[in-house]
Amino acid sequence: MDQKATDKKRLIVVIIFLSMFILGTFLIFTTPSSINITYNKTIKTKDGETISFNVFEPNNGKKEKPAIIIGHGIMVNKEMLKEYAIELAAAGFVAITFDFRGHGQSSGDLNRNLLINDVKAIKRYLENRADIDIDKLGYIGYSMGGYPGNKIVKDDNDFKCFIGIGTSLSIDDDDCVNRTLNILMILAKYDQAFDLERSKKQIADRLDMDEDDVQVNKLYGSFEDGDATKLYLDDNSDHFLTAYDQDFIREARDWVINTFPNVDPVDQNFFANLRALILILQLIGGIGFFFLIIEPLSNAFFKKHRRDPSDKKSLLNESNEELIVPKELEEARSELEKETIKNISLKTIIYSLILAIPGMILFVSFFLFLPLSTAGFTLMLLYGQVFGVFVLLWRTCKKRKTSFLEFLKKPFIETQQNILKQIILGIGLAIILYFILYLSIGLNYLGLVPSLFNKILWIPIYILVVFLMYFIFSLLFQEILQKRIGKGPSNLLKASLVSYGIQMVYFITYILLICFLLGGFFFIQFLYFAVPIFLLSHFISATLYQKLGKQGILIAAIINTLFLTCLIGTLSPFMSGFDMIMIFND
Repeated sequence: MDQKATDKKRLIVVIIFLSMFILGTFLIFTTPSSINITYNKTIKTKDGETISFNVFEPNNGKKEKPAIIIGHGIMVNKEMLKEYAIELAAAGFVAITFDFRGHGQSSGDLNRNLLINDVKAIKRYLENRADIDIDKLGYIGYSMGGYPGNKIVKDDNDFKCFIGIGTSLSIDDDDCVNRTLNILMILAKYDQAFDLERSKKQIADRLDMDEDDVQVNKLYGSFEDGDATKLYLDDNSDHFLTAYDQDFIREARDWVINTFPNVDPVDQNFFANLRALILILQLIGGIGFFFLIIEPLSNAFFKKHRRDPSDKKSLLNESNEELIVPKELEEARSELEKETIKNISLKTIIYSLILAIPGMILFVSFFLFLPLSTAGFTLMLLYGQVFGVFVLLWRTCKKRKTSFLEFLKKPFIETQQNILKQIILGIGLAIILYFILYLSIGLNYLGLVPSLFNKILWIPIYILVVFLMYFIFSLLFQEILQKRIGKGPSNLLKASLVSYGIQMVYFITYILLICFLLGGFFFIQFLYFAVPIFLLSHFISATLYQKLGKQGILIAAIINTLFLTCLIGTLSPFMSGFDMIMIFND
């Protein structure tokens, strides 16, 4: 088959995947079409913080609508609870999701005692709207978001229902004298933060009954009397998934509808299932498009510099003159290259697991003193493995009596003629991938933009740290492991999965160890992020190395650094590691 026919087929496939992404993006932002969404509005709290929020409302134009305020948990943001807001808006309510201070796009440091001010600021926004029935409000609080909800509904008679999702209840009859308040507590069977017995006791205090007599999924009181109370338990979810569980969303929506029965819905369909399918279409199209454009863009940038990454000869520079590389450096690299893939993988795992603790100790000051504690904690864990890989490579060089520094510099020395092109291509591909993830996962499920108020000043430091991590990993995973595995589609898949497996064995082991030491499984939720993020990053690194050899190392590191830093920077609350430890000790 000639090159023109090949290029034509590739173009057709690229257009198909791009069309899938465009269609998915259009559908996910217009489903359902019966509601309007306003993104990233802001309002000031009484103590001067800027709170970012999104407004979801029915497009029927009716007046005197009840409104529901939705508060998220720690280490997440307003986008996480978008599905709740969409279903409520379709049911005829105005729903507000917002970023607590120190989270998402809001300013300030995380201070749980001041979160109530953020909720009150959102209520003030609603009070200034002529179409809101301000004495018909509801509050939904997920995890940490339930704490200010407990406080405000105690003191504010405008709130007629409280829904706690994976959180605690500190409201009893004494708090609700002479007022109506319907309380729904939603709990996952495998919740890592709250257990069933604790929730039963809190419901028992509310109902003034023995906790052994409290039954799950049973309605106590009535909506007519305004004292409806229920503990809803789902058998198939955990703490993280309560934000997306379709049964939980339905239950919360129905509870609000029963609290305010005279509201006319604009759409009685349930959209969570459909939107999940649209997201899959969007991601397949977007990620497929991204990987398909790597080769043509690489060809455009490096017309004279295509090489097989398994080729052990030095790269040629722009003048086709061979770069002189010391023989001992080649011998140092070949020390590991002589071993089997299995032996290298096992050695990497052993070094990582054994040396992780001293590696994390060296990195702990970064976690404890700098803000963005979740980002620091994540990188502290990863740098435990980086330290193990670093020592493994150092010992190899020492055994061969060669310079470890020269070994680290070698990928740059051999591609120095194209460094600028690598940086430009890396940034370009990183921007493309970022917008694909932002328009799909970012705006709909997690958020992907660190706050410009406080976090953005610290992001360059985290970018540098993440970049160094990916570079060290590539020296082993690409320059040694992938080179041994070879080229071709099947070997690309094998190289990606081998390096991914090594990293996941380490990460899962230490996450479970931390959970065991803390006596709970809250941090197991980190795996929800680690599994897809690490898989994507390893495929990016392996693909670029297969296409461009050593030139792909820098490009892949730039791409992976951007999307990982944006994600962990967005999800991390603005507080130090010390403050994070104090919160989890409460």
